[in-house]
Amino acid sequence: MAPENKPNPPKLDMFDAVAPTEQNDRSLLMPFAQLVEKLTNYEKQQVDHKTGLVMTIEQLTVDMPIELKVIVNNDGKVNIKGSPPTQLVKTTVMPVFHQMRLRIVRDGD
Repeated sequence: MAPENKPNPPKLDMFDAVAPTEQNDRSLLMPFAQLVEKLTNYEKQQVDHKTGLVMTIEQLTVDMPIELKVIVNNDGKVNIKGSPPTQLVKTTVMPVFHQMRLRIVRDGD
């Protein structure tokens, strides 16, 4: 196949949270980058103001099921959306669940 006739492979960017999808997407899933941001946004230090004790979180591991939705736009850009499972009731057609493990380790400042 001549180089000018080769199809362009999809452009995959899992962390492009602002890429608009070209399809009417009514799902409850959020852009993958937003999901990761929400899971990693936590207070690194927990302070008990009554006792003055401080706990510093140096490592956090999240292991959870997630729903993923992959959308390929007309321009070939791939958008990935995800969230924790959105269905609380078991139905005849359940979404596919994937397992995600996210490990956050504090830099040694």
